[in-house]
Amino acid sequence: MNVAVIGAGPSGLVTLKYLVSAHTFLGTEPIETLLFKSEDTIGGTFPARTYEDAELVSSKQLTSFSDFRLRDDDPDFVSAERYLKYLHEYCEKFRLWSQIKLSTTVVSVKPNIKGKGHTRTGKQKSWTCDAIAVCSGLHVTPNLPEIPGLEDHVPLVMHSSQFKSRSQFVTNRTVMVLGSGETGADIAYLAVTSPTKQVVMCHRSGFHFALKVGPPCLDFPDTQERGIPVAYVHPLLRNSNALWTFYDWYVKGILWLNTGTSGGLDQIVGEPSPEKNHVSKIFFNKSSKASPYISYPYRLNSKGSLVDRIRSGIIQSPDIVICWTGYKQSFPFLDRDHYPRQKRPT
Repeated sequence: MNVAVIGAGPSGLVTLKYLVSAHTFLGTEPIETLLFKSEDTIGGTFPARTYEDAELVSSKQLTSFSDFRLRDDDPDFVSAERYLKYLHEYCEKFRLWSQIKLSTTVVSVKPNIKGKGHTRTGKQKSWTCDAIAVCSGLHVTPNLPEIPGLEDHVPLVMHSSQFKSRSQFVTNRTVMVLGSGETGADIAYLAVTSPTKQVVMCHRSGFHFALKVGPPCLDFPDTQERGIPVAYVHPLLRNSNALWTFYDWYVKGILWLNTGTSGGLDQIVGEPSPEKNHVSKIFFNKSSKASPYISYPYRLNSKGSLVDRIRSGIIQSPDIVICWTGYKQSFPFLDRDHYPRQKRPT
């Protein structure tokens, strides 16, 4: 059996590894597998679309492969540069390099003349296989919003994929960040800690910040004092319904006590929709470095109650438009005559 794997990000590499070693676990004939990558290096989005000081928002416990963990001396949240090195180490560990074809663009995938298998065409060469694994999750084009007059009145408009470092903010410029995901929050933090004039972060319906690392009081008994990733909770919470009670309390009470609204740090002006504020629908933005700066002018000028003044004392949280508005996914190499019902990945 021959299988083609398209894409060399984490999912493509682990797919290749299991296909190459499948015969040792299943007692089948060895599977001939080739992985095709259009760029000259592995890593998927990490080599091309990372930026200054970028680090993963998921902990190393959740991010690393179960059969090849990140080192004990790696931080809980590794940098994008370190993660890319880790993927290279993964290929070396399981001897995958001989099955990886770099700088090989997949042009088309379609059934061959005999109707069996598929033909992969790229660089004027073909490879016939019995199955394909499409792992090119970011074979995408930037999703730029249609905002009338944006290009005419703003000197510089860029998509997040074009951003690399603080130097692109120049000096004394007003920077607008469209999008409030973790990447958008990262870049908003880089902008507000650069010599910019003003930073404006735009979002549609609010979001919730959460710390990457929880306080020591919620740690496992044998953890160090620095805290652990918030995805891990004390067994007393994990083994009971108390965790959901805590989340409900967090939404309805702790956010208000800490920030002034049940929406969180960014919601001094505006708040999430009721649907997003429900305990079962919350998605935490763990890029929390920007949180002390969100709505800072509004908190600074607030003349509220005694609770508001105490809160403000404790929680101190365009020339350029950067669109952190995601990507449009497509698979142009799939022959529409034979694969007419392409579904958007989830």
